[in-house]
Amino acid sequence: MRIINIIVVALMLSACTSMVNVDYDKNTNFNLYKTYRVDNKPVRVTGDTRINSPFMQQRVVSELQAVLTGKGFENLNNKPDLDIKYFLDIKHDIETHDSGMVSIGIGTSSRHSAIGFGFNVPIGETTSIDLLVLTIDVVSTKSKELIWRGSLGYHLYEGATPETYTKLVKDLVAEILKEFPPK
Repeated sequence: MRIINIIVVALMLSACTSMVNVDYDKNTNFNLYKTYRVDNKPVRVTGDTRINSPFMQQRVVSELQAVLTGKGFENLNNKPDLDIKYFLDIKHDIETHDSGMVSIGIGTSSRHSAIGFGFNVPIGETTSIDLLVLTIDVVSTKSKELIWRGSLGYHLYEGATPETYTKLVKDLVAEILKEFPPK
């Protein structure tokens, strides 16, 4: 069973989109911020039961705390410098896979020569995929303004286990916050 989980996680990660969308206020001096607080509930979450659960929310909160603490920020509930908010969304997308071509040929031949005719018919497969999109907002508690936002989506598979969800959230948060705070 453990091998199957590892294979599922490997497949999930191999199919990940790797382009983090980041935007921030270039006039902000991020060196002034030392403490944070993570909201326990998402600002918005879809009605999809795969992600609209207290288990998924706790995974996100725990991973945000772990990554931010690892970056030297202090988790502080009273009067922190930063308020960390997050959104969980499902984005439906279409993915096509080109699985090759079929060739059909007609020909004649004589003793030493041949004439042939052929054409190719492309064969493809279209599938519907779901992306778990995590958006992280960093808000200054002094100005109450958004100062940084990052988001990224990874494939969300049916039949995932708690371990695969935990790995998915861990990878999403780490990838999104890789460049936070901006230099």
